Formats: sequence, C-alpha cells, structure tokens
Amino acid sequence: MKRSLAASAILVALVLAACDTSVDPSAAPSVDPTPTPPAAPSQTPDPTPEPSVAPTPPTDVAYARATVPETENSTAATIIVPGGEGLVAIGFNGGFGSILWTSGDGGRTWTDITPADFAAIGIASVAEYEGMLVGVGRGDTLDVDAQEAAVYLSDDGIAWRKVTNPEDMLGQLIDVVATDDGLFATGGVVTADAAGVWHSTDAESWERIGGDFENAFLWSIAEGGPGLVAVGWRRSPDPNLAVWTSADAGVTWELAPDPEGFAGFEATDIAALPDGSLAMVGSAFDGSAGRFWHSPDGLDWSLVMETDGAWPRTLASTPIGLVAAGSGGEHLGGAWVSTDGLAWSPLGEPVEGAFFTGILATDDGLLFGGATQAGTFETGIQAHAAIWLATFD
Repeated sequence: MKRSLAASAILVALVLAACDTSVDPSAAPSVDPTPTPPAAPSQTPDPTPEPSVAPTPPTDVAYARATVPETENSTAATIIVPGGEGLVAIGFNGGFGSILWTSGDGGRTWTDITPADFAAIGIASVAEYEGMLVGVGRGDTLDVDAQEAAVYLSDDGIAWRKVTNPEDMLGQLIDVVATDDGLFATGGVVTADAAGVWHSTDAESWERIGGDFENAFLWSIAEGGPGLVAVGWRRSPDPNLAVWTSADAGVTWELAPDPEGFAGFEATDIAALPDGSLAMVGSAFDGSAGRFWHSPDGLDWSLVMETDGAWPRTLASTPIGLVAAGSGGEHLGGAWVSTDGLAWSPLGEPVEGAFFTGILATDDGLLFGGATQAGTFETGIQAHAAIWLATFD
C-alpha cells in the first residue's frame, strides 16, 4: 500500500517547514557516497534478544478529537509540551511557517495564539533544558536561498526568541536532546549534502561538532549506548537506514553495523528505555511498511516487529510504557505500546481520518498531535492540523 498523499504532505512539511531546500530522503542518489566503515562492537552483545510476553494494552482505549482552530490544508500539529495556560502545541501552517496553540483544559480545546513572526520560522522539535523550552528548526523559511539553522528559546512556550549565535549555523535542525553534557541537535547540512550535529552547554551558544555525515540525513538523537546515538538514513549507494554512535559527547562519530532489515527504510525516531536499552522506529521510503528495532547497546540492532501498510513515526516514554505513533493504514492514525521495546501491541483501534506525529502524556491519558486526512487522489486529499486525546479504562 502506498503512503497516502496527505501523510506524505505532512512528512514533507516536517522538513520543508524547517527548510524549503532540504534533502529529499526518497530521492535517487546524486553522487556516489564514500561509506564510513562500521565500528566493531567493543563486546559481543546478545545477537537475538528474546521478546518478552507482549504487554497488556490498556482496555477500552478511546480516542476523542480535540476542538482546534481552523487551519489551511497541509497543516499538522507536531509538538505538544507543557506551557502557556497548561499546554502548548506547535505545528506547521501549510506554508513554510509554524502555528502556535495553547490549551488550559488538558488538551480538549485549543486557542490559536500564533505570533506574526511564526510565518517565517520552522520549529521541528522542542526539549526542556534548565527550566527553558528549547526549540530547534529553521530561521527565515520564506527566503528560499536562506540556509539558516536556528534555535528558539521560551520560558513559557508562548513568547519565543531566536538565539543570536556567534557562529553561522548553516543547515536545518530536526531534533534536540537534553543531556548532562548539554544539548545536542541533529539535522541536515543541505549545501554539503550531509547531516550534522550541533552542541550547546547553555542553549545560547552553539557549535557544529563531529564533522559531516556524508550523503546522509539525521532524524533523531538520543542519549544511550556508548553515549549518544543518532539515526536517520544515508545513501550507500541507495538511501537506507543508518545508525551512528558517539562515546565522547559528540566529538567523534562511528557508523554502527547495518541493522537487520535496514535496506529501503529510514529511521525516524529513537528512545532509551529504563533498562538502558534502545528502541528505534522507521518506515519504508515508499510507505509500504513500518519496522521496530531494539538494541542493548546502540550498536547491535534486532528487528522485532514489522507492520504491513502501517508505520510508526515517533516515540515517547509514558506511564503506560514506550508509545509509538504514526500511520495505522490508509487515512488511519495508529499507535503501539511496549514495556520493553521488544514486544509491541496496538494501542486501541486505528483512528479513522487521522495521522499521528507528536505524543504527550497528561493526567487524563495521552495526547496525539497530527492531522486529519480526507479525500481521494481524484478529488484531492486534505490534511488539517488536529489533536486527539486517548483515555483508558
């Protein structure tokens, strides 16, 4: 089954809202890459971890669509964090800018408070660091020639200011993680046809570290394994899923051995589990399937589940376990839950006319950001930013 046009539009927006000239992960290779040799593991991990008994998902999972402001086509709500009157949601506005909503009732109703300057910025990911919200993405998205990676800071999720960095930040930022060694952001360096990592100890001053990840793109970064693990894809010569690790706070990176089932896929998110192991999710470039991987150390990865016609996009740690969300099928929002990253179960039935991206746990359940999906290829497919609340009995 082909990835729906609406879902594809959202995935394109994930990059285009940050940079309108981003690397296309499904594009044919334009140059022959020079692959970095895989790093040999320092110890021999368990090559085939045995899945545990599948977790018992919450019974009677109910998804209710929140009341949200009207939006243009090709919009999505991708980030939900505490802030404002209670919660703040950030997404894409159907062009190259961002939207900003707030909710004071646990995410059931939302108000648009998007400032005028959000029309020209793209915020792709947010992390909490030393009492601040740190957003990473792209600056001046309306200028097609601009190659400005950007960082935005906020004390409350409502008022945001762009960091004035002493060094030029060329490229785009897609993900950010807070660690004891500071903040690490990943993304693409478009002019170099490469991926990159940026580092900051105070959220104000940033520097490129680790050099270029040639012919690659990084979707996500997490603390774990040898120290840090970054995932995405690289052309070798076709675009395939790839994992890199760093044991020295991002100064040097090594390409991990190709994970099982990596060919034709990209990794879109990675998360650490309480036992120190790691989970990774991704999808086929043609949208035909999704896959879930597990690793004890960030180096050796086992394919633990495949979803035909559905695919996870993002991961989040929640009180009920690790939750993955994305597409549950054509015009369906889907979610899965796991307590160990090895055995996964559907989190309720797929939601009609939906696509999920962001996840946030609240006192009332889970909030899923994303977009509605409706229409056909003949009539045109519409995607509008939306948020759902999942409650459990």
